[in-house]
Amino acid sequence: MLVSQKLAIAAHLHVLLRRKTGRVTDTEWMAANLEYALEIIRFTRAKAAEDGHPDLVEWADKLERAVLEPSPVQRTPLAQTAVQLLRERSQNAHAAAAPAPAPVADPNSTSGFGASTFSDTGFADSVLEPGKTPKPRDPSVPRYVGGIR
Repeated sequence: MLVSQKLAIAAHLHVLLRRKTGRVTDTEWMAANLEYALEIIRFTRAKAAEDGHPDLVEWADKLERAVLEPSPVQRTPLAQTAVQLLRERSQNAHAAAAPAPAPVADPNSTSGFGASTFSDTGFADSVLEPGKTPKPRDPSVPRYVGGIR
């Protein structure tokens, strides 16, 4: 039985118990915890016999069947499956990706901006002086604060 169905039965029994006996229960815990549900079932049957409420027995039986029935196979949420698939594709893409070619600087450029070159990260870095290549970066030194670019 689905968790939502167990929760619906627990909520209905909660309302009946509150109206007929004054007992307040935790519906979510009743649907999730077998020991708590069995204790509420025992209490409900005792109160039904004591005060003469046949509808309490009926709902106690429904709850007992619901909590004792094995749960369906747990499925992985769609969002979690999608994230896992994207990670796998990303890893495969990084493994198969060739380094990007360095852009060719236009010597006739009058924009005032330096040419861009691709660093070891694959992102373009500005070079302020045309014709001057950037010095190699020490990989052991962090490039950005906290590794965030």
